[in-house]
Amino acid sequence: MTQVSASAGADATRLRVIHVASGREWRGGQRQVLVLARALAAVPDVETSVVTGHGTTLEERLTAAGVTVHPVTWSMGLDPRVVAGLLPELGPDVIVHAHDSHAHTLADAAIRIRGGRLVVTRRVDFPIRRAGHWRRVDRAIALSGPVRERLLAAEVPADRIAIIPPAVDRDALEQVPPWPAAVPMRDDDRPFIVSVAALTPEKGVDVLLEAAAHLHATHPAIDWIVLGDGPQRDRLLARRKALELDDVVAFPGHVEHPEAVMARARAMVQPSRSEGFGSTVLDALALGIPVVASQTGGLPESLAGGGGLLVPAGDPGALAGAVTRILDDPALHERLSGDGRAAAEGFSVPRLVSRTLDVYRSLAMTTPAP
Repeated sequence: MTQVSASAGADATRLRVIHVASGREWRGGQRQVLVLARALAAVPDVETSVVTGHGTTLEERLTAAGVTVHPVTWSMGLDPRVVAGLLPELGPDVIVHAHDSHAHTLADAAIRIRGGRLVVTRRVDFPIRRAGHWRRVDRAIALSGPVRERLLAAEVPADRIAIIPPAVDRDALEQVPPWPAAVPMRDDDRPFIVSVAALTPEKGVDVLLEAAAHLHATHPAIDWIVLGDGPQRDRLLARRKALELDDVVAFPGHVEHPEAVMARARAMVQPSRSEGFGSTVLDALALGIPVVASQTGGLPESLAGGGGLLVPAGDPGALAGAVTRILDDPALHERLSGDGRAAAEGFSVPRLVSRTLDVYRSLAMTTPAP
């Protein structure tokens, strides 16, 4: 586990921070909550705990990591029992850090009853519909510049917004877990492309299918594995069948350790139409796996240090062309692999913790948002 220096907060008053995250899914956002809370729990002058749904993967992993967890019944998005569970923990000096939209709404309600300071992380590059809801936050953390622009458009004051990208736990990635049972075992000599994405419209998996059809004509030995699940699954399976790709593109569903598959891929693709940052891109970079990603949202920032190629969003021909370059040019593959490993060093866990602590401590010098 990545260690954070004990001196990170030696000069400041002890902080009490309660993270709130539903944990009803296990995706990039939940993984980042685990990374941050686990690291903060090692900082001596920060009292860290997490309120999350009972029986979730997030609760299980936080508990295994030694993080204090307050499990609550959270069976629907805006479950009022979460507010009831939060109220006894709150007070004027408590910092509540919400990590998803439902957590934001519930934490805001609890703080308005009992008091506290509200920090909310915005992970998606969508227009904000409830602007007034966001203007009440004491601090907003945006994963990227485009997410910050969404917050500014919602009239969140610029001095309340901090850009803090996700982190990659490189120590954890060095211990790659076994190949997931849900994914059929493969012949190591047969190359494949991997994508880790929820099966939702903004993730662009339909674009991936069209790109796979383009590529199959020239590279019939290349397979694709899409790790994730979601409401578009049936539609995507139907499109795969129409494109005659049933034996080319696999949809094994969600796996808890996608890095086990990613580590053996020839390349990773992130064909999103909208993306706050793309934390799984960082895993690929740290593993030395070249990335092809859409030039949208925060993805250009995730690849700013190298390690991948950017293509226009929604363009399957461009996506297939970039993958082809990586497959056909060993020197390019090697360069991108090395550049990615170097770039991943800029997204360290200690840096995430330090910048997040700066946000928390800045609240001591301000009055609560109205």
